[in-house]
Amino acid sequence: MNNPNEGLLEPITADQAVAEPKTFAELGVASPIVDALADHGIVTAFPIQEMCLDLALEGRDVIGQAKTGTGKTLGFGIPLIQRIAAPKTDSYDALPSAAQGKPQGLIVCPTRELASQVATDIQRAGANLGIRVLAVYGGRAY
Repeated sequence: MNNPNEGLLEPITADQAVAEPKTFAELGVASPIVDALADHGIVTAFPIQEMCLDLALEGRDVIGQAKTGTGKTLGFGIPLIQRIAAPKTDSYDALPSAAQGKPQGLIVCPTRELASQVATDIQRAGANLGIRVLAVYGGRAY
């Protein structure tokens, strides 16, 4: 009989996070994203980001649960941007030409306020990569 938990990692709690926060560069985030975040005063990772970035940058599925304001958006947004901008290369100059003008990612949010906030955060993080972000929600024309 197959073990349904085979290949899954054990849950990590914020208490297990390193006391000294790491920078996004130390966590393997591409320099254009690191620079865009630094332009907004964001240099070191919150615990949830530190715990999930390695796995998410590898393309693994990650589930993160944390209170509001703890950094979840960039915890999943940075890997999304990085994997879209340069999925199989170390060159992060801009979105590959074959992908330009076509949707490359989808983030689903439960409220329009959260959708707007997430769109703003993703746009800021990807500002140096030429990505476009569009928040689409009910009650308004897109």
